[in-house]
Amino acid sequence: MQKQGRFFRRRYMLVPTLWTVIITILLLLTITVFFVNNVAFFLAKQEPVKANILVVEGWLEPAALSQAYAEYKTGHYDLVITTGGPEARNFTDQFDSYAEQAAYQLALLGLDENKLQVVATPASAQDRTYLSAVMVRKFIESSIVGDEVKGINVFSADVHSRRTQFLYQQAFNVLPIPIGIISAEPEDFTLENWWQTSAGAKTVLVELIGWIYAHCCFDLPVRNSYQEMWGLPRDETIK
Repeated sequence: MQKQGRFFRRRYMLVPTLWTVIITILLLLTITVFFVNNVAFFLAKQEPVKANILVVEGWLEPAALSQAYAEYKTGHYDLVITTGGPEARNFTDQFDSYAEQAAYQLALLGLDENKLQVVATPASAQDRTYLSAVMVRKFIESSIVGDEVKGINVFSADVHSRRTQFLYQQAFNVLPIPIGIISAEPEDFTLENWWQTSAGAKTVLVELIGWIYAHCCFDLPVRNSYQEMWGLPRDETIK
């Protein structure tokens, strides 16, 4: 019979063999390499639909706006909608919102101003992309173009695009309008080697966290509620 001490007793446990350790390490390395090689392409989603409306996120860099203009020229769109609020990054005092600034830049590129619609977003501390989508939905619901919308393509920035499409689909879930997404080519890094630059590493990791948050923690507000339009003061909430 096995003796047991007053304070300690003997137990047996299984430990992995050397081959188990090697296989586990190789498996983890394979998963890591696969993640590194594909995560940027996964986030930079390209899924355009047959659409006659092009929505351009107004905070995009000038190079990305030029790509959006090229998409307009080849996409046979009836209307281009620019979005964005009064956030500070890349913003000038000449305009009251990114939506206005982007519309101005697109017009300089040659886009017919009669096919441009500015849909500015109120200042908001969070969920800015979702609020922009809600404002676009509100414009479509309240305008004469609503009955003529065949589909909407949203032009977004590289690895921000997958999250953008998801939030637009959430905002438009009450309307039978297909929402496509087109991502701009990144300017400061490449999708293949995003980890080799600080800009690429920061952008990809932040957007990955944002995409995970949107899927696991984003609580879809009730349509037309104050929570959905919380960027506006309560007494100005659109009904």
